[in-house]
Amino acid sequence: MRFLALGLVVVVAVVLAAAVADLTVPFATIGHGSYSRAPVAEGPEVLPLEPPCGARSATPCAARFAYAPNQKLTVWFSLRNESRVPLTLDGVPRRWFEQFPSEALTRPVAVLDGGDPARGIPGAMGATPFLAVVLAPLQERMVGVEFRTTADVAYACTHWGAGVGIGWDRIPVVWHWVATEHETQIDLARPVTLMAPTATDCSG
Repeated sequence: MRFLALGLVVVVAVVLAAAVADLTVPFATIGHGSYSRAPVAEGPEVLPLEPPCGARSATPCAARFAYAPNQKLTVWFSLRNESRVPLTLDGVPRRWFEQFPSEALTRPVAVLDGGDPARGIPGAMGATPFLAVVLAPLQERMVGVEFRTTADVAYACTHWGAGVGIGWDRIPVVWHWVATEHETQIDLARPVTLMAPTATDCSG
């Protein structure tokens, strides 16, 4: 009985030590990888860059897209395990998706898995729904976030004025080492902006 109790104490101590380490993990993180891809639009038209983006700029210029109802826009980026231990990449947190109302001008709707970026970036048919994946130290994974524009043109015209837009320059990702979830904000190499409907769009 004494040996059993001693064994339980040891197990509890190990679990507590792992939990404390998992809460801090100063040695582990997920960061932006070395691969990127221009946003893929299925419907929205790419707009010219706004000045001074045509010149050399210290900050990345957003890729701008014209509004089109009920269309997809996918942002791709790679993630890298920057630590010396395997980490589990869980994807993009569901709570981030849930904060955007269904009638928003555009909103994120899905996370896609592009696989190992060293093998090439997948096309529209090559990506699959993202599932948690273990990344070895320094291993990278291509991740896509799919956005969809609202199909309600009248609502978009009423609630967003011409010349304004909604955009993203970073996306949160979640990962874990033992059990605790950790969140990292990933800056996009190329921010994206979807412009509101034009006066012509709203006159029809």
